[in-house]
Amino acid sequence: MLRRLRVKNFKLLRDVALEFSNDSSIPTVLIGTNASGKSTVIEVLDFLSRCAEDGLGAALVAHGGLNAVRTIGATEPIEIETTWAFRVLPPWPTKDWGLRWILSIDATSQILTESLTDGDNVLVATHDGARKVIDETDGEASSAIDDRSILAFLARVDESRFPGLFWLRTILRSLRVLGAVSSGPAWSRASSDRASPRDALVISTQAFVGREGLGLANALYNLQTDHHDAWMRLERAFRAEFPFVKRIVFPPDPAGSRISFAIEDRRFPDRKVYASEMSDGMIVFLCLLALVVQPHQAGVLALDEPDAHLHPSAVRRLLALASEPHLKRNLIIVTHSNAILDELKNPAESIRIVESSPGGATIRRLDAAALAAWRQEYSVSQMRQSGLLDPSNSSYGADE
Repeated sequence: MLRRLRVKNFKLLRDVALEFSNDSSIPTVLIGTNASGKSTVIEVLDFLSRCAEDGLGAALVAHGGLNAVRTIGATEPIEIETTWAFRVLPPWPTKDWGLRWILSIDATSQILTESLTDGDNVLVATHDGARKVIDETDGEASSAIDDRSILAFLARVDESRFPGLFWLRTILRSLRVLGAVSSGPAWSRASSDRASPRDALVISTQAFVGREGLGLANALYNLQTDHHDAWMRLERAFRAEFPFVKRIVFPPDPAGSRISFAIEDRRFPDRKVYASEMSDGMIVFLCLLALVVQPHQAGVLALDEPDAHLHPSAVRRLLALASEPHLKRNLIIVTHSNAILDELKNPAESIRIVESSPGGATIRRLDAAALAAWRQEYSVSQMRQSGLLDPSNSSYGADE
């Protein structure tokens, strides 16, 4: 799981650090005004995921290029530091990893420095502009990476010789960031060709909901066929929120190569209600449930405003499931929803206030003792409404 994230010169994040709880049942919830930098925190995670999947250059392009992600006016490099703690189990050799990876990117979109350590063991280091990678089968042997456009875990892919790099890339590729769900029905889309979570899909082993909620049919089908307990939890939560639902089914198309999903609806006993006919709230709730209950999700699950389209009761059910202990991942939520704040079991540990300032975003924690005193008379949402948590943008600075 992610233990620490530090970011320098990435959009509004000029220099911020974020510590995460060791308790996976305590989500990290980022609140603050619009344009304060909340969503940028999870954008960094998506950027790292794309680095691991497609490489540094493709990740920069996907996020608009270096000029779009580098802090306006910054002359220093972009620097991202992550610290991970996780255990690898058989069939791989059992081992507890404590990886600390630091990457800095210069003004030419090249790697300036890169380092990786496992505890006190140095696996990758940069000296005088040259990156050296340690062969972990022979701690004395090292090799240089001359190409400054390629990350170490893409340059050295031998799992037996460089297991630290292998597991770093594995954990980064497992990050899931859901920034938005393209839940609108066909009539509301700008283009009829635009993909949607509602779409029928070629049957595959894809286990996770993708960006914008794409691949939902396969993710649900995977849960039903491979993870019975998780599927039961999902279906219970879905039926509790929508009591007219008897069950979720997966009718094939006539050719048999694609699947969709539908519900058997007590209100319409003579036919199934297909995904294309479901409400936006039903589709969004299914996307979020499929991500939250997936037992193989590792690293980080980050959700940007998951409360959009959801009734407060659905938010409560989602938070209850999301707060169950998970051995492999942290949960990060960016939200404006007071309903989410009131459902937190430990708001002092969960909530982070992201604030805008002339020097860039800042992130602060709540004073646990003060919060406990206020909560004797007020809910967290009432405190927020009165300005006790995150002040409004009117306090940004003096009038011009």
